[in-house]
Amino acid sequence: MINTPKYPVSHEDRLLVCQEEVEGPVQVIIDRANMHGWTTLETITAMEEVLRNLRIAYDDDPAPAEDPPPADSGDANDFGAFPSADRLVKAYVAEREKP
Repeated sequence: MINTPKYPVSHEDRLLVCQEEVEGPVQVIIDRANMHGWTTLETITAMEEVLRNLRIAYDDDPAPAEDPPPADSGDANDFGAFPSADRLVKAYVAEREKP
């Protein structure tokens, strides 16, 4: 479980406290991956890549939940686009294509 911040955004220890709060859940992910046959290094490397791509997507659109919903096409099977996911995929592909 991650607790709410103890300090305001401007406090010098806020990032350190955030790191302490997310460390437990991250370790749980690593442990679960290990139990399913992934090595710790593989898991950490994969997580680094996922986090890098999330950072790129966040830089592109820091508040995807605030994006306006797509226009209704009238098709009951059309669930619309998921802009943040599309941008994440594009960012991932762009990053992988870098020399």
